[in-house]
Amino acid sequence: MKLFRFGARATLALILGSSCFGQDYTQTNLVSNTAGVAPVTDPQLINPWGLSRASGSPWWISDEAAGLSTLYNGPGAKQSLVVTIPPADPSNKNTPLGTPTGTIANGSQTDFLLAPGKPAAFLFSTIDGTIAAWNPTVAVAQGAAPPSTHAVTVAKTSDGSSYTGLTSAFVNGARYLYAANFTKGRVDVYDSTFQPVRFSKNDSDRNSADDDGPFSKKSFVDERLPNHYVPFNVQAIGNDIVVTYALHDEGSPFETDGPGLGFVDIYSSTGQLLQRLEHGDWLNAPWGVLLAPLDFGRFSHELLIGQFAGGGNTQSSGFIAAYDLATGKFDGLLQDASGKPLAINGLWSLSSGNVTPTNNDAASAPAAEVYFTAGPNHGSGGLFGYLTAVSAELIEGNSQ
Repeated sequence: MKLFRFGARATLALILGSSCFGQDYTQTNLVSNTAGVAPVTDPQLINPWGLSRASGSPWWISDEAAGLSTLYNGPGAKQSLVVTIPPADPSNKNTPLGTPTGTIANGSQTDFLLAPGKPAAFLFSTIDGTIAAWNPTVAVAQGAAPPSTHAVTVAKTSDGSSYTGLTSAFVNGARYLYAANFTKGRVDVYDSTFQPVRFSKNDSDRNSADDDGPFSKKSFVDERLPNHYVPFNVQAIGNDIVVTYALHDEGSPFETDGPGLGFVDIYSSTGQLLQRLEHGDWLNAPWGVLLAPLDFGRFSHELLIGQFAGGGNTQSSGFIAAYDLATGKFDGLLQDASGKPLAINGLWSLSSGNVTPTNNDAASAPAAEVYFTAGPNHGSGGLFGYLTAVSAELIEGNSQ
C-alpha cells in the first residue's frame, strides 16, 4: 500500500507541474452565505451538498447545516420557496434541524408516492439516516396554500445509519433508490414504495432482486478496497452506479482527508462491480460525480470526480479529476487560467446545465455550464456557482 501511494504521489507531482493541453476553465460564483464572495448573499446557504433539478425547474440545493432546501435559477436568483427537511426525531430538541445531503428529482407519476396520486417531486437523503421527500400538495401548513414548505420523512433507519448520498436507477424497468450509508459502510437500496430491498451477489444477468432481507452486504462490494473505506456518495451514470469511497475511522463522525485517500468504483444497478477508476493522489474524499456535457472543452463527456477533502486545505482539496469512462483511466485535472489545478474549497456537487433546442434555459442553465455546490471552511460556508470552458481555448473532447 505504501509503495502504491508513493507512486501515485509522484504521478500527481508530474500533473501539477504540467498544463492540461492549454484548456482552462472559469469559475463563476453566484450565491454565497458570506458577503462579498458572490453577487447574491444568502445566509441560508450553509454547507450545501446535493444539487438537483427537474426539466425547467430551478436548482434545488440541500443545505445540510441549515436543514433546508433552497432554490435558485440559473443566474443565481433565489426563489421564494424554501423547503424544510425534517429531522429524524422532531421531538428531540437537541437535534431540531434536518441534515439533507444528496437530492434527486423524480419525474414519475407512479413511483415514490407520498399519498395516492401525489408522487415525490424531489427526494433527499440525510445524515440522520432518513430519506425525505417533497410534493407541493403534501404537508401544507394549516391555513396555507400550496406549494408546501415542508418535506416529509418516507424512510427511517434505527441502526445508526448515516446517508451521505442519494441516486436512482432501474432494474427490469422498476425504479430504485440508492443511498450511500457512510457509518455502516454499505449502499442501501429502496424500491419505489420506500421498502428496503437486497440484490443477489451472484446475479449474473445484473437484472434481478432478492426480497429476503433489508440491505444486502453482498451487493456493492469491492473486496480489493483497503480496510475502513466506506461509500461516501452514489451517482447514476446511465443506469450504472458510481460509488465514491472515503476513509472512515470507526467511531468518527467524519471522513479522513488527505491525498490518495479515496477510491471510485462503478457498479451495475444491482450492485455488481464493473470497474475501478484509476487511483492516485488526486483523489481526496471524493464526492461530486458528473458525466461532463458535450460542450465542456477538453473534458467533454468525461467522468468528472470532485474532491471534498473535508473542506480543508490538504493537497488535492477541491480538485476535479477527469476520467475516460470507457477505460477508467485518469485523464487530468481541470485547471484555471493560471495553469494550476482549479480548486473549489469544500467542493460537493457537480451537475450539468439544461439542454434545450436553443442550448439555454433562462430558468435553469446553459448546457455547457457545470454547476457546483461547496461547503468551504470545513462546511461552515456555502457557495453555489458554475464552471465553463474558456471558449477561446476550446479543445475537442471525448465524443463517445
